Amino acid sequence: MRFVIEEAEYQEKLIIVAGNTTVGTIKGIWKYKQDPVVGGRYQVELSIYYPSECDIKQDKKLYPLVCLNDDMVIFKGICEDIDEEVYFVRFDVDWLEMIEIKEIGSNYKKGDVMAFSASYYGVEIYPYTL
Repeated sequence: MRFVIEEAEYQEKLIIVAGNTTVGTIKGIWKYKQDPVVGGRYQVELSIYYPSECDIKQDKKLYPLVCLNDDMVIFKGICEDIDEEVYFVRFDVDWLEMIEIKEIGSNYKKGDVMAFSASYYGVEIYPYTL
């Protein structure tokens, strides 16, 4: 997915970045050998640890969406597929996340709107080149 860095903060050995995607704002730990550039545009993948299910109004006009709420990143996407272990959650054409079923309490079906959150310390951001 495309990610534009708006802020970078250095905390001891961590670099915390916040920025925009095509569907909203995320924040997480920068996992790359090169320091981030504020204003820089990157292609990134995420690892999301310890997601918690959110009880959010299911208005299809608001999905997909990601946003910040204090120290939490809230994710709202569409369940695109399911296998024995993971939900495949679609946020954009180039953004598909795999969320372990055991991490989320509800039973979702294909096409359902899924909402979950994670502390930004549990969101790792991995840039890559095309």
